[in-house]
Amino acid sequence: MAGRNRRLQHKTAGIEEFLRVAEALSFSRAAESLGQASSATSKSVAKLEARLGVRLFHRTTRSVKLTEEGALLYARASRWAEELEEMQSVFLQDPEELGGVIRLEMPASLGRALVLPVLGRFLSAHPKLKIEVRMNDHHVNLVAEGVDLALRVGQLSNDDLVAKPLGVLRQGTYACPNCLSTFGRPGVPNDLLSHRLISLVPPSGRHRPMVYCIEGNDIAIDTRGAVATFTNGEAMVDAAIAGIGITQAPEIYARQAVRSGALIQVLTGQDAPGNPVQLVYPSRRRLPRRVRALKDFMVDTLLGESALCQDRH
Repeated sequence: MAGRNRRLQHKTAGIEEFLRVAEALSFSRAAESLGQASSATSKSVAKLEARLGVRLFHRTTRSVKLTEEGALLYARASRWAEELEEMQSVFLQDPEELGGVIRLEMPASLGRALVLPVLGRFLSAHPKLKIEVRMNDHHVNLVAEGVDLALRVGQLSNDDLVAKPLGVLRQGTYACPNCLSTFGRPGVPNDLLSHRLISLVPPSGRHRPMVYCIEGNDIAIDTRGAVATFTNGEAMVDAAIAGIGITQAPEIYARQAVRSGALIQVLTGQDAPGNPVQLVYPSRRRLPRRVRALKDFMVDTLLGESALCQDRH
C-alpha cells in the first residue's frame, strides 16, 4: 500500500502547480496562490514536463501561454481535480460544510444595494466560509487579480469569461415634490426636453440618454443639456432628492426615497429596461465547491429580485 501511495504521489506531482499556472497564466501569481516561492512552482512544472516528455507552456519574459499539449492536459487534469474534490467531500464529517475564502468583485453602488443584503444569509449557512469583497466600478482582469466571482453590469466584451445572466436593471424616472411643483410633472418622455435633467456620464465621457419604451418603440431623450452630471447612479438619486432636477436611475437606488416621499416616480411604466446584470467567472478556472455554492445561491436569490426584470421590453 505504501509503495502504491508513493507511485501515485509521483504520478500526480506537479499537477496542482500546473493547474494554477494554467489558470493564472503566470508562475508568480500561481506561486502566490499556493503559498510557495515562484522558483518552487517553476521547478514542479519543469519536473512534470520532463516526466511527460512534452512542453506544457510557451514562456517569454512577458507572457505564459499553454502549448497544445498543455491545453490537452489542462482539460483532463482540471476534470480530475474537480472529481477528486467531490470525492473527498463525500468523506468529510459534514459533506455540505464549506470552508476557505471566496474573492468576490462587484460595482460599489449596485453591490451594496443588490448583493450585500443577502450575503449574510449565505454566510450563516456556511459558518466556516469567509468572503473577501472588492468594490470596483472598473472592470479588472479576474485571473490576474485572483477574483473567483464578479457581478458585472453591461454587455461583456471578454470571451474568456463565463456569464450567468441575472436580468436587466429595472429603471425609473424620479424627482422630488418641490421640483415637480416648480417645473411641472412630465406626462410623456418628450416633456423632459424642457425639464432640468440629471444625467449619467460613464467613464467613456458620453452623456447617456434617458430611454423609454412606448408601444415597443424606444425613445431616447438627449441629456447633453443636463443641469448636472454624475458618474454614479446613487449620486444621481441623491441629487434628485436634493431638488437639483429629474433623473432616470435604477429602481433599486430610489426605493427608500420613494417609500418615504422624498422622491416621486413619474412616467411610470414608460421607462425602458437598463443594462444587463450577470455573474461572471474565468472560463479557464475550476470552480471550487465554495465558489459554485455562492454562484448558485446568488443566481437563485437574485433572479427573483424585483429590481431586475427578465425581458428588455
